[in-house]
Amino acid sequence: MINLSKTWSYALKSVIHLANHKDRLFTIKEISNDLSISESLLRRIIANLESTSIVFSKKWRNWWVKLAKNLDEISIYDILNSVWENMNISDCTWWLKCKNSDSCSTSSVLNSLQKWINSLLKIHTLDKIITKK
Repeated sequence: MINLSKTWSYALKSVIHLANHKDRLFTIKEISNDLSISESLLRRIIANLESTSIVFSKKWRNWWVKLAKNLDEISIYDILNSVWENMNISDCTWWLKCKNSDSCSTSSVLNSLQKWINSLLKIHTLDKIITKK
């Protein structure tokens, strides 16, 4: 079931922070201080965001980070997915398949709802979030 964790919240806050200053490089320590996030958790989040090409990082003497994509190319879905959040509304919507779908009367409703939530998360990109501030 959808249960948005601190990891997801911090990932979203970090990406929005970078988006608000998109041409600037930040150190992990700066982001950690600006957003009051532990450096160790932030390092794991940034590593996940980098593995999905949302951010670019350079590990010089400090660990430097900036966005790797344009704001209109990064959706909330992408951010959630990069930190491996479970985005399913129930256990039976995992991969939009249920082993009991033939005998379950709620399967089609739950799958439709799951598709709608996924679509909603995909259309909300950073450029729409940042311009609303």
